[in-house]
Amino acid sequence: MGNVYREFKGLANVLPPERIGFSYLSSALNVDIDDSGLIRRRPGYKKVYEGAVHSLWSDGRVCLFCQGGQLMELLAPETTGGPYAGRCLRQGLTSGQRMAYLSLNDTVYYSDGIVTGAIDTRVQDHTTRTWGMTPPPAPQLSPADGNLRTGRYAIALTYVRRGGAYSPSGGQESGTSVLSSTGETDAGGITVTVIASDDPDVVGINLYMTTVNGETLYLAMRLPNQSAAVSLKDEPAPMLTAVTEGLKPPPAGHLITYYRGRIYTAAYDVLYYSEPFAFELYNMAANWIPFNGMITLLAAAEDGIFVGTQDNLFMLRGTTPDKFTLHRISDCGAVIATQATGETRHSNIGTNSLKRTLLWESRRGKCSVSLEGGSEINYAAEGIYSYESGLTGAGIVQRRHGMNLYISVMKGVIDDGGPRVNHYVETVYAGGAPTLPPISISAS
Repeated sequence: MGNVYREFKGLANVLPPERIGFSYLSSALNVDIDDSGLIRRRPGYKKVYEGAVHSLWSDGRVCLFCQGGQLMELLAPETTGGPYAGRCLRQGLTSGQRMAYLSLNDTVYYSDGIVTGAIDTRVQDHTTRTWGMTPPPAPQLSPADGNLRTGRYAIALTYVRRGGAYSPSGGQESGTSVLSSTGETDAGGITVTVIASDDPDVVGINLYMTTVNGETLYLAMRLPNQSAAVSLKDEPAPMLTAVTEGLKPPPAGHLITYYRGRIYTAAYDVLYYSEPFAFELYNMAANWIPFNGMITLLAAAEDGIFVGTQDNLFMLRGTTPDKFTLHRISDCGAVIATQATGETRHSNIGTNSLKRTLLWESRRGKCSVSLEGGSEINYAAEGIYSYESGLTGAGIVQRRHGMNLYISVMKGVIDDGGPRVNHYVETVYAGGAPTLPPISISAS
């Protein structure tokens, strides 16, 4: 009489086949195992777009990917009236460079560690623009006639783009240029040479000036985005001050996330953060946090930010950078680009609820942690299924047959002496493991 299997808990390989029991499988192909232990045939797939693509991402409204040095948008049949199609949004990218994305306030910010950009998703024809603006060059000054008091004056410029609320004069404003100073002058006036921006979204130039021998920059003129020489004959009214002095556009990072009014950008081993609610302005001189090793995971939680490296997982606890405390959570580390966010079931005393969860691959296998408070990590495969950790990979969360599935792939192997596939069998039997029929399921 054959054995009757009523439920399976999944794959297991840390014990030899004769010791894993009837609750686990030694191999499985093209099947899913649900929470009740039942096995379902995994659905198939079909190709909808041809090409060597990478960095596929979607927020449910726009779907982006990279192909051959281009940033592309995937257009669905309801948009094209035919099959799926790709539309180029930006050219000139480094081929093969992985792109990171962040959807926030109807804008998708993107960065691949070399370039950055932003896409306004409120308009039907999505177009890319710069993420932040490079400040103007320092203005050139020369003496002129006027009514200025004898003394020293400092002058700076900013560019103004449509929309936003970072500028005292309306519009979104860049950081200030390098200050130009007159030194001690008694000419009575100043001629300022300004250079227009080649950014098509820039519509104006703000000119700021100190009062005589002062240090605070006040708005003196609003100019169109044109190269010109303008004359300053009177001191500015001490009303509207420059609020973007010393600020820059964001650095090109490889991971980005949003947490409590700021965008955080990981650029190799440094975590930079924007000004509060000014996502396109960064204080590069002060607003950064260093880590010991390349940042491979970055995810905002309810009470802080998870930051992973190849060897460790940390959490920055607190509401703002000046209140952060750094906590080392685990030595599991993270495989870059395998992180994904989804809902998983958490069982507490008297409750059984779905919570937003961060999932990723690590040196200790698949990991997950709640993003709704706490930092206890679940190592789903530890002690059950062992496999090599990769150097890089990809991960997604998919809802299928009522289950939330975390699906990941990796490439490259970290040779750190850690656990390997069938490590127990290879160690105990030294390659001479007994040949037994495996418990396996196939639905190919």
